[in-house]
Amino acid sequence: MKVLLICGSVSKKSHTNALLHYVEELFLKESSEVLFWDLKTKPLPIILPEYHKDPTQHPDRVVREFVEEVEKSQIIILGSPLYHGSYSGVLKNALDNLRWDALRDKWIGLVGNAGGSRASHVEHPHLRQVVNTLVGYTAQTQVGTCGDDYSESPDKYVLVNDDIKQRCHRLVSELIGLIK
Repeated sequence: MKVLLICGSVSKKSHTNALLHYVEELFLKESSEVLFWDLKTKPLPIILPEYHKDPTQHPDRVVREFVEEVEKSQIIILGSPLYHGSYSGVLKNALDNLRWDALRDKWIGLVGNAGGSRASHVEHPHLRQVVNTLVGYTAQTQVGTCGDDYSESPDKYVLVNDDIKQRCHRLVSELIGLIK
């Protein structure tokens, strides 16, 4: 089973990135083939609408690689911080680089972080709408965190909240069950 995790945070030290890495570990324990696409370290250029119908012809190699990874994946996890009441612009741009039906027959998990309060559920309905428009399916379970769910070291955050960890386990189990 091929899983693609897409991190829509560009923060130097990111809660969303830490959450996705925890989910990545869970998939790896299930012997899944996992690719972590970090839009901070591997950004996509601004969408060129003339390649919307066939992004495999895009002149940028990174866009073509991203499109190929989306096409090869059975499960995709979209991770985003809450920015101004929705998901991040870099994640929106990444999704905009895809063909209109790029998520057809794929199961999508939604995870996110809202810094100081557990409000990251706010971006999930927006992402569900985009996933539906791209002809994908979203898992029932979603994961939303806040800053208190993590410990902090000088260079990263680490997920420590046991309830959130259990929810991550539920998300991974649900998605694996939907593929089998």
